[in-house]
Formats: sequence, structure tokens, C-alpha cells
Amino acid sequence: MNTAVVIAISVLPALLVACTACYTLKLSMEKELRALMLNFKQENKKIINPIRLQAYERIALFLERIRPESLLLRVSSSDLSAVQYRILLLANIRSEFEHNLSQQVYISGLLWQTTKTAKEDLFKIINLAAGKVDGNATGADLAAKILELNIEQPIQPIDQALDLLRKEITELY
Repeated sequence: MNTAVVIAISVLPALLVACTACYTLKLSMEKELRALMLNFKQENKKIINPIRLQAYERIALFLERIRPESLLLRVSSSDLSAVQYRILLLANIRSEFEHNLSQQVYISGLLWQTTKTAKEDLFKIINLAAGKVDGNATGADLAAKILELNIEQPIQPIDQALDLLRKEITELY
């Protein structure tokens, strides 16, 4: 039994030193890993930040392009019936939206949802205006009715989306 005690007394300090060394090594490795991850995130931000800013710019451009005043000036109503013009306007908005779908990856979910709501509200205004003009109406008649209905809205969804966009950019940068 004395031999076992002597062996335990001589091995115990070696075990304590080994455990302390392993623990210290583990802490050191974790600290180094955290530093590497922080460096990786900082390098990643240098790449992602310009892309995010570009996404905000593209969403702002999309919202400005679908603003009724801009849309109606850009998409000509000459020689079109109200029905044809409605179809052309809706197709133009859908095309613009689809072109910017990938931007949702870089902006907040709230801003993306607000942008989609602005687009859907414009669809409603166009469809409502199309329902309020007579069957023989021209594209110009529809354009006038769209502007009239848009002005009557107490809250402009496109302006709300642009305000949220500006707020997010201010908070992030």
C-alpha cells in the first residue's frame, strides 16, 4: 500500500501540470480563434458594405421609378387604350421588381416587406383607376385617373419605404 501511495504522490503533480497545460492551451486556442473570427468579420465587412450600399441604392431607384409620376412619364400612353396601358404599366412594375429581387438579401426584412407593400399598393391604385374609367378610355385618361387616386392617398407607401430606407442607412453607416 505504501508503494501505491508513493506512486500516487509522484504522479499527481505531473497530472496537475498536464491538466493545467491542456487548459491553458485550450484557452489560448479559443482566444486565437476569436481573434481570427473578428479579423474575418472585419475583412468581410469591407467586401459586403459596398454591396449593401449598392442594394440600398437600387431599392431607392426602384421606388423612385415606380412612383406614379415617374412611371407615367417613362411609360408612354400614346395610342393605347386604358386596358392596354394598364397591362403595360403592371408589366413594367413587375419587370423592375424582378430585376431587383436579389437585393432582399442585403436589406432588412422590414424594408423589403415595405418595398413589396409599396409595389402592391401601386398595383391596387392602377387597377382601381382602370375600373373607374369607361370602356372607351384612352391610356391618357387612365394616367390622369391614376394620378388623381394617388394624390388622394393620405399616406404614400413609396415615401414610407424611402423613409425607412434612409433610416436604415443612417443607422448602419
